[in-house]
Amino acid sequence: MRVCKLGKTDELVEKHGRYAEVLGLIDSPSGVQARLKFGDGHRQTLPVRRIRMLQKEGIPHSKDGWF
Repeated sequence: MRVCKLGKTDELVEKHGRYAEVLGLIDSPSGVQARLKFGDGHRQTLPVRRIRMLQKEGIPHSKDGWF
């Protein structure tokens, strides 16, 4: 499970919280978007430019990762 933090404080953050679980990534014509599920059960798709991925240091990176 990956968790993300929304960077911008707006109506979405005030209503559903700053942190969400990342369900997956979608490659769309307008750019990469993340499917998110908030703590209250609300689901939404947002551009990845609006979020910051959080991950524990002990979790190994994928073998095909670029970092």
